[in-house]
Amino acid sequence: MTSTIRVGPNPVGVAFSPDGSKAYVTSHGSDTVSVVDVASGTASSAIPVGDAPTSVAFTPDGSKAYVTNQISGTVSVVDVASGTVSTIPVGDGAYGVAVSPDGSKAYVTNNRSDTVSVIKVLSGTLTSTIPVSAIPRNVAFTPDGLRAYVISSGVDVIDVASGTVISTISVGQNPFGVAFTPDGSKAYVTNFGSSGTHTVSVIDAASGTVRSTIPVGSGPMKVAITPDGSTAYVANYLSHTVSAIDVASGSVTSTILVGLGPVDVAFTPGGSAAYVTSNTSGVVSVIRQGT
Repeated sequence: MTSTIRVGPNPVGVAFSPDGSKAYVTSHGSDTVSVVDVASGTASSAIPVGDAPTSVAFTPDGSKAYVTNQISGTVSVVDVASGTVSTIPVGDGAYGVAVSPDGSKAYVTNNRSDTVSVIKVLSGTLTSTIPVSAIPRNVAFTPDGLRAYVISSGVDVIDVASGTVISTISVGQNPFGVAFTPDGSKAYVTNFGSSGTHTVSVIDAASGTVRSTIPVGSGPMKVAITPDGSTAYVANYLSHTVSAIDVASGSVTSTILVGLGPVDVAFTPGGSAAYVTSNTSGVVSVIRQGT
């Protein structure tokens, strides 16, 4: 079963609070974050942030949400309890954001300056800048927090302790999104590609090699994996669908029609539903597991 929630114009990023009560959705077209009350399935309020908000990530304790503002080159830090916002300048073209599993760091990809900004969460200060490959888009930490995968022209692997790129993994054409299985053994990387090359590369994290390539819908952007590690959902921007991949078999088991221009996808903490931002439709499509 699928349904929709009306949010701000041109939604891009989505993330759930750790307790699952709220979802934050970035609205690129209105410079706001829509706050969705999950229980009622309605957008209860909108928080003004910077220019062209793109991605969003919560701290593990749920007290803060980090929002990248692509045109401003900043990160808006939202205090979840009060809704107040502070601003941290980062690099040019701030796009993707991830918070480390221990909640100590936030990594922000800057796609116009080819860097990753490292923010110390406790102090809210920029502590370092890591050079990466061209046009970094999205980023994810391994579940143990020891590495971060940055999606650029390939996949740059950052050693978190040293803050340096230790390897680059070649994947498909125009890689965009990344997500790890909960056990950290695999990373799923979407390849937006061009005609006939819309795929997901499955990386074996231990060896740093691509183990398989899975064809999906047209223009795959972001990817999320269920908390139990069984299923990966891929948002296909050009075909207006979500590809559901069975992680064990590596095959697409279903294709789900959603709103126009899906970009991001996130599962509720319990895994019972997925929210998909539909950029062109201005809605979040809600997919109930088992659909």
